[in-house]
Amino acid sequence: MTYDSDDGQEEVVSEIAPDTPLPKNLLEHLEERKIHRKQVIDTTEKLSRFFVGWSLNSTGFFIAKFLLVTGGGINLWLAITLCFSVCSVGSLAGLTGFRVNYNSDGLEVDNMQNIFKSAVGLVTAGTVTWLATKDYQYFETLTRETAVQINQDIQTIEKQNPQLDPWLSIGIAALLVLGAFSIIFKGGRD
Repeated sequence: MTYDSDDGQEEVVSEIAPDTPLPKNLLEHLEERKIHRKQVIDTTEKLSRFFVGWSLNSTGFFIAKFLLVTGGGINLWLAITLCFSVCSVGSLAGLTGFRVNYNSDGLEVDNMQNIFKSAVGLVTAGTVTWLATKDYQYFETLTRETAVQINQDIQTIEKQNPQLDPWLSIGIAALLVLGAFSIIFKGGRD
């Protein structure tokens, strides 16, 4: 069996039928959904950027406070460096899209808003670092002044009553230790 093809046969040309237009109310609904979706994405991005920045700043602050409380002035520069480094991670990550180029038309800058966001982030990192160290320096000065005042008061009392010489110092030290323990354990009960 053979099939003869007739060259004279008309070839079938297929055409794509035009799309059926969507109803007007469906187009409006789709446009509203598109705008709403964009708003949700923008809000989510802003919230995530805020919480990431907040968590980095608070982490840097608490690292500095921990180092300063545990090591005192010995860890001051380590605390400052680590606090600023951790706090500035988010702002330095924003510089990834920043580009400056000089060509025949002049200076060309892309993504300038990133450098402003990074500058604000670096200022915030500096402020958080300053607050952490300033707080430590305030309490260090206050502690030193209190110790000097207690020492002067002890010496004054000992000059007036020489028979209390060792016992007064021991009694005041015991009261300070008991006061510290009561503050620590009272805070745990609340």
